[in-house]
Amino acid sequence: MPEAGQIGSNLKPVTTSYDEELRAPDIALKYDDREGTTQTIEAEQELFEENYRQAHARRWKGQERWMGRRNEEMRLVNILHPHDIIRKLKAAGVDAAIEPAVTWLWVPDDKTGILALRPKTLSSARLWLNADVIYQKGTAETHAGRVGVSAWVTEPDGARVPKCLTSLQWDCGPEWSVMHFDTFDVPTTEKYRGWRTALLVLITHGVLTEDEVDRAFGPVVLNEASELYRSTLQSYRETQR
Repeated sequence: MPEAGQIGSNLKPVTTSYDEELRAPDIALKYDDREGTTQTIEAEQELFEENYRQAHARRWKGQERWMGRRNEEMRLVNILHPHDIIRKLKAAGVDAAIEPAVTWLWVPDDKTGILALRPKTLSSARLWLNADVIYQKGTAETHAGRVGVSAWVTEPDGARVPKCLTSLQWDCGPEWSVMHFDTFDVPTTEKYRGWRTALLVLITHGVLTEDEVDRAFGPVVLNEASELYRSTLQSYRETQR
């Protein structure tokens, strides 16, 4: 796979970080380095155990599939750049684009004359990458930002509108998502954004079909990493009958 730096891009990175926008005040921290007593250690352990129990409701059913070194290694496979994902979809016959297929313009309303944002179509693409890469705190240095994926979707009233439905990891991401967990084993954010996660969103929103995804990327490997993906697809199939 070519280096990410060798791939041309229409994307312009967002340079302002959360650290710059939300600069924290300088606070002098004081630490108590006295050796803890047996009673103090036991009390802290009891407090931790009580907080751990209280966090039960915030844990996910089946979250063990993301936890532990073996599960992470199973998920960190088939690393792809977002441009590679678009190219694979195009090779499978999907009208997808790296460049945005829509631009937004301020246009006066026909009746009121009030300016409103309206989409102007630039290409026939069914789905495309957004123009900006978004970096959360600490991810600019590790090249782990997100680029949105937009597509044409059908509203309940039948109108076709462009929407940002999901995102891919920038500059490269694994096939399956990997989660961060806090001290109490509660899942917090994605450590790595899996591209299968994004494809699943596009399938369940009617933008892509399972057949198109299988043609582009092949069927998923039957293991614990793909279990949630497969079960979600099965539930989606049942709603389409």
